[in-house]
Amino acid sequence: MSRVADVKSRISSVELLSTLKKNYSYKELSAILGLSAPILSRYVRGHVLPSAARSEKFVAVFREKLLRKIVADQIKVTQDGSYDLSRAVIDVGLLRQIAKVVYSEFGPSQVHRILTMEVDGIPLAVEVADEFNVNVAIAKSEREQGIEDFYEQRVVYSPDSVKYLYLSKSAIKKGDHVLIVDDFIHSGITIDALVKLAEKAKARIVGIFTIASMDQSLPKLKERLNLNCPVESLVSLPQTQRHYNF
Repeated sequence: MSRVADVKSRISSVELLSTLKKNYSYKELSAILGLSAPILSRYVRGHVLPSAARSEKFVAVFREKLLRKIVADQIKVTQDGSYDLSRAVIDVGLLRQIAKVVYSEFGPSQVHRILTMEVDGIPLAVEVADEFNVNVAIAKSEREQGIEDFYEQRVVYSPDSVKYLYLSKSAIKKGDHVLIVDDFIHSGITIDALVKLAEKAKARIVGIFTIASMDQSLPKLKERLNLNCPVESLVSLPQTQRHYNF
């Protein structure tokens, strides 16, 4: 590892600790990481950088033991039985850490473009795109003024609910390796539409990632799409009484 990469990794681990501090006290972090509270405080405050070895330990513990729990704790069930991911979607520090996990999982795929659907998928897509140092392609429910050439995809949510998604033809190039990112999957209808838009652009889909998904939705999505690429989600949620179509 180069000196620049080493320092970047250590700074990244400090950002991670700052994110953890929003969810845990120093006493709790001390028990989890095996370091005293004063030492952790100095790291969080930026007074000193952890060693490369400690940085790797922080990241490993976060990914293996803490990340899914932190994300799950951010997801709430509303009175009508639907899931509310807004707290997770607006937590920039948490999204940044999730993006690093996405990069570690999909990095070897040589991603050229991140594809998402407006609106809630955009914050995570931007963070993921920053990790890969690539641009974001955003599918929208309305045509943008000033853009003439679109890929169009019909989306049937139910017999009474039919919509269209539009993606600028300049957003994805032929042959691009595309990683699809969204916040939540239930039936997978929206993901289906994003896959078809990417296929219309003659791009190659190298993976699908979401923050959360309903039980059994990912296996069904994998079987239906028959894609030779990873389809992953951080948190699996149980079915509620609310009916979802996306």
